[in-house]
Amino acid sequence: MAVITVEMVAAAEAEVTAAERARTEAEAALMEAPNSTLKAQELAGLLKRVAQARANAEELRQAHAAQVAAERAAASREELEKVAAKDIAAAGKELKAARGRLEEAAEAAQRALVELMRQADAYDGLVERHAEVLAGQGLDLAGESGGGSSFGGATVKARGAVYESAGSGAVLGCLAHRVAEARLPYPNTMVGVLEFNCGRLVPEGRADGLLSGLPAVERVKFPEAPLLRRAL
Repeated sequence: MAVITVEMVAAAEAEVTAAERARTEAEAALMEAPNSTLKAQELAGLLKRVAQARANAEELRQAHAAQVAAERAAASREELEKVAAKDIAAAGKELKAARGRLEEAAEAAQRALVELMRQADAYDGLVERHAEVLAGQGLDLAGESGGGSSFGGATVKARGAVYESAGSGAVLGCLAHRVAEARLPYPNTMVGVLEFNCGRLVPEGRADGLLSGLPAVERVKFPEAPLLRRAL
């Protein structure tokens, strides 16, 4: 970035003064010879010169003022940072440690979610295999034991106990919704998306009650929003 000096501003202002003086002289000359085309052209040229000189000088003045203000702000900020040196150091130390803990937790959660989906896929594989075996032996879902498959997945009954396909994505959505619903303020877009748009597993809507025995997620209590008063 070019440095604007006081001398550069002074030179631009001197150019304005010189251009205005020349314009005044050209105006006087045209007054003496009002029919002179040459003098009229000279005056027109000088009027343009004055306008350009003024614009240049104003631009330099503004740039120099901004430059001075920035230099003063930088000096003031340096002093402020010296005063706040202890707080700056504390912020850097504590936030670095907190970020490390957050990233460790995120890594652990990521590993746990991968294992969750792996187990969901394994469960579904077993349900499908046993459903096929039992159905192949002539045992459908009409009795206490049997197997069957449909567009929604496979189902197995083993002496009255029901096992249904889950879908790893649906299991993931179920867990994400439970945590989000308990830990985020209401209303929240993420909770709504997980509840209505992601095809999550809903334990209450299943015959086998899969995941219905999970312990409740520790909830965060948020301040209640004030009730709106009706206008009388």
